[in-house]
Amino acid sequence: MSITDTVLLRTLLLFLMVGSVAGLLAGVALILRPEWLRYVGKFTNRWVSTRHLNKGLERAIHVDVWFYRYSKLSGILMMAGAIFIIYFFITSFDKLGTVASLFKNSRFPPALLGGLLDGLVLIILVGGVLALIVGLFLIFRPSLLRGFEQRANHTASLRRALKPLEIPRSNVDEYVFRHVQLVGVLLVLGSVYTLVGLAAWLN
Repeated sequence: MSITDTVLLRTLLLFLMVGSVAGLLAGVALILRPEWLRYVGKFTNRWVSTRHLNKGLERAIHVDVWFYRYSKLSGILMMAGAIFIIYFFITSFDKLGTVASLFKNSRFPPALLGGLLDGLVLIILVGGVLALIVGLFLIFRPSLLRGFEQRANHTASLRRALKPLEIPRSNVDEYVFRHVQLVGVLLVLGSVYTLVGLAAWLN
């Protein structure tokens, strides 16, 4: 294990120990002063809606107008980028050197890394060929892309998928309020166990 990994691991363990100490103090407070929980809950139990955060994701961004207005320029730029990518990965890409550098910092066997790298290069080359074809269409016949554009430009709303996050759930709070001292005892035991384990690991 390198020095950097050792420092990061010990920092993580110290962070977990600080969290365990905080949990221990909270557990003791729940046992000795259970009424503090309701007092603190008045300030911490506030519902935060994420609906306004999703509005940015729901807003459609139209860049098609720019591509059609400057179709020849965008087509030339797209073709130049595609030709560069295809040329680089066919003539200048050093697979063996890349696999060797990845193998130094990874525990995976070189054969697996080589297979994954081949798949990634294939995906990049296919994307470059598709970009080359789209660039040709933009230069010579941009109107042929309108049919594909109309089928591909569908707005996908996240409102239904994120709706469960907008439902308040207070079951855990109600259980804790009913069994404050029991939760405090469990929190103390868990914190002590975690502290002992982390201290033994650090030593």
